[in-house]
Parts: sequence; structure tokens; C-alpha cells
Amino acid sequence: MFIHNTNGFFVAVDGPNGVGKSTLIEVIESKMVSAGYDVYTTKEPANTDLGSFVKKFAESHSGISLACLVAADRYEHIANEILFALKSGKLVITDRYILSSLILQEMDGVSNTFILNLNSEIIKPDLQLAVYADVQVIQRRLSERRELTRFEKGDRSSQELFYMEKGIAELESRNVNVMRINNNGNLEINAEKVILQIINSWRLK
Repeated sequence: MFIHNTNGFFVAVDGPNGVGKSTLIEVIESKMVSAGYDVYTTKEPANTDLGSFVKKFAESHSGISLACLVAADRYEHIANEILFALKSGKLVITDRYILSSLILQEMDGVSNTFILNLNSEIIKPDLQLAVYADVQVIQRRLSERRELTRFEKGDRSSQELFYMEKGIAELESRNVNVMRINNNGNLEINAEKVILQIINSWRLK
């Protein structure tokens, strides 16, 4: 991973399916925009032809082939969206990034060494949010969804949380600034905590 030399600030938000990442991002974005910040939110797989293919491919394929496609989508995402926004001095928040690969691809049997090597040329996030919640809370949220991906089926939340902790350790060993967020409840309080961390970390860049 390399450090981007821009005036922007890059936040990656990852965690198990159903943990509430998207909702948390929406609240953070709303509050930051109200405070006068220029915010760009995005997600992975990206909203492109490649991203759409990866999302469809992931339902029936696994392992190294999927890990490579996810990485390809990430590199395109960085080149076509993330870097452009960062160079414009924006706060960039992505829903899923490298930590999600360390969770989902390792669940698919790909080694973390392979995943990290595959993603060795990506941008290092200025702040990595690792969002977690109790398994029962996550499963209840998933049960409210109309459709589930293969990663969301079969009560795999405990497995996702396990691999997330492994992934966090890998990222911290590479000096990635990781912030854990318990998202069982208190959405407003969680958003305020994250915003304070973003502002303080951005000032120190």
C-alpha cells in the first residue's frame, strides 16, 4: 500500500454484512456536509460495468479468481474515482475496501498473504473503520432484507467477525490507522465519534 500525497482524506468502512455500514456512512456524510466539508461517498464493487460483473460473478464463484477480480475492480475504483476526489481535497468515504477482502476472500479459502500481495499497490486509507456488532443484532438486520448474497446466507456473521479481527491485525502491522466501532446502537453517537476522529486525524496529515 502506498500513501497518497493529496489534501484529501480517505476513509474505508468495512465490517460484516448487515452490520450497518451504509447507514453509518449516510449519517457521517450528512453531518460532515452540514459542517461545510466536501464529501465524496463511494462503494465496492464500484458502480461500473466491471463492478457489476464482479458482484454477479461473486454469487457463483469463489477463491483466487474472485479475489483477482475484486482487486481489479479496486484498482479501477482508485484510478477513476478515489484519487480524483482526493486530489480535489475531498473527504472520500468508501463502503468496503481492503479489509473486506481480508474477510470475504479468506472465507473463500484465499490466503491473507495472497490477498495482501494482490492489493500491494492500492492506496493506504488515512482511517480504516472496522464496524462490528453482536451476532444476534447482525442476523436480525439481515433477516429484514428481501434478498441475501451468498455471503449473507447461512448465519456466517461469526465467521466474518473472526476474519475481520485477523484482517485488522494485518492492517495494523502495516501501520494502518484502524478505529473500531460498536454498531449495536447509538448511531448518532457513533457518527460523532468517527467525525471527531476524522477531523483530528486530517489536521495531523
